[in-house]
Amino acid sequence: MNIRLAGPVVNKALPSGSGMTWSAGRYFVVGDDSPYLFTLNRKFAITARSLLRDYPIQQNGRIAKAIKPDYEAMASVVWNGTVWNLILSSGSDKETRGAGLLVSTDGKATVHERDMTVLYRDFASLAGFKTGQLVNIEAVAVARDVAYFFNRGNANRNILFKVPLGDLLTYMTGEADKVAGIRLHEAALPQLNGREAGFSGADYWPEIDSLVYSASVEGAYGAYDDGAVLGSYLGLIPLPTLEEGALLDLTRSAQRLSKVGVPLKTKVESISLTHTERRRAVGALVADNDNGSSEFFDVVLTIAPRR
Repeated sequence: MNIRLAGPVVNKALPSGSGMTWSAGRYFVVGDDSPYLFTLNRKFAITARSLLRDYPIQQNGRIAKAIKPDYEAMASVVWNGTVWNLILSSGSDKETRGAGLLVSTDGKATVHERDMTVLYRDFASLAGFKTGQLVNIEAVAVARDVAYFFNRGNANRNILFKVPLGDLLTYMTGEADKVAGIRLHEAALPQLNGREAGFSGADYWPEIDSLVYSASVEGAYGAYDDGAVLGSYLGLIPLPTLEEGALLDLTRSAQRLSKVGVPLKTKVESISLTHTERRRAVGALVADNDNGSSEFFDVVLTIAPRR
């Protein structure tokens, strides 16, 4: 896969960009320490914002780390004929980071709010996490009738949790107390300076039936504390290759992001595809370098024909 980047465009009015979707010619973006859902145009300028939850805001426009919801994962979901943004907290703190939201994109400001504690607890149990270990969900992608939750391996392990979309939506809307049929796939990602990359974002490329994922590397382990930004990767996960119980080895296929041959020291948090074809996909990346702003990159992915 060839990766071509343009940018970055820095948006100082949108703190800590962490999740991004595309619908009807607009980007929707959340930040992990912001109470707003932002609407952006193609040039990454804010055109609107809506309050998701009311939080006290510091002078720098950010929610204090001790109480932030840590919105990290975001995907578009079609439900009842409407496009919704599925927005999820990471789960990396039991008290403050367990929110799940379904927010309509039709301008009616309809919101379904759900505590994700039970689902995240079931994820941890299925993965065999030790007592005190928490999930760290950094991305979610919807592929046909399945939702894939990406657990970031800077705290525990890089894991894909596979959830039936219908069951997830009944859980999100309060019609069910649990989600049945959860499956997992353990993944291995490249290392940089002795640190394994951790999943950070994802979207679905339907023409090749693959998940496009981002992963980033920080100079510290842990789901709560930030470390120095070392770099980011992009890669593909062809869904037909997923095998139950088999390690998903992405160590060779993930590609480190660079411009003009120079590796980028940026922490990509999400990828959103705006147009896809059989051998070409266009979209954008958002990066959060823990300085209170967000960086946006245009990205074009191309796949060479087989010879």
